[in-house]
Amino acid sequence: MGRHRRGARREVTVADLIDALRRYPADMEVRLATQPRMPLEHTVGGVAEADGMVWIGELRQEGYAPDEVSERLGWR
Repeated sequence: MGRHRRGARREVTVADLIDALRRYPADMEVRLATQPRMPLEHTVGGVAEADGMVWIGELRQEGYAPDEVSERLGWR
């Protein structure tokens, strides 16, 4: 997700996100990881459309994400 077939980075679309999330049970919680060097864990808040894009809001910061998150996201 997030890569063009030739390997160039591209923006993730709503369809990409839906396809990726379909692999997981519907009752699993979702977190947002930010900052690849020291990943922070955020809970997901509201979802809205503005300026021709879908925005996913942060509800709150929970602390640091486990090391496994960085590895699975390809940050390490």
